Amino acid sequence: MQTLISDFNFSGTSLRVFRVDFDATTFQPEDLLWLPHHQRLSNAVVKRQAEHLAGRIAACEALRFHGVKDTVPGVGLHREPCWPPGFTGSITHIQNVALAAVMIDDSRLHAGIGIDCEEIMTPQIAQEIHGGIIDSAEKEIIDASPFPFHFALTLAFSAKESLFKALFRHVGRYFDFSAASISKIDDNQVILILNEGLGPFKKVSKFKAVWESNATQLITLIRLDSE
Repeated sequence: MQTLISDFNFSGTSLRVFRVDFDATTFQPEDLLWLPHHQRLSNAVVKRQAEHLAGRIAACEALRFHGVKDTVPGVGLHREPCWPPGFTGSITHIQNVALAAVMIDDSRLHAGIGIDCEEIMTPQIAQEIHGGIIDSAEKEIIDASPFPFHFALTLAFSAKESLFKALFRHVGRYFDFSAASISKIDDNQVILILNEGLGPFKKVSKFKAVWESNATQLITLIRLDSE
């Protein structure tokens, strides 16, 4: 599969994010053999296989940046990435782009990271699906934000996805969008507050998602330890 690897510092953080642009039309079945767990994907559709491969390439590069060579994160019971001891990270992919970020693990700080990339919703889609993402109080916050509703809703959706990825390793179970509420959206961050206790994190715990965007997509990132 044809790929192009690059990396960048995520806005407002010292975190390095690794990006893989890939051409899924060039994917060949033998490309999957690079993955130690390739048999787990043998029945997946080609699009899913290509996305997964690109995500693991990005993750491998992120680990290499931290001095861990030739290590490909495996797949957990809930399809979550399995990172090597001493590290944790997150992977996301959209269309023909995959992103990954890795940080040093620290049990004292309940370390974790979540990264998510989304296509910016159309106004029509946002109106149709917002009830499954936010409640009425969150809608008031979004309506009062400096952004169009469809853009702010995409931010809320992505921030909640990033929160799920960051917390899952500590919570160990699925939780939905109602577990956290958006309390603030501004030019560079989204603040979320837990509506219930999740693992070691108490109700009303606050989390900050930083974000950046281009004309069609946006990325959110949550890092649980303090920089």
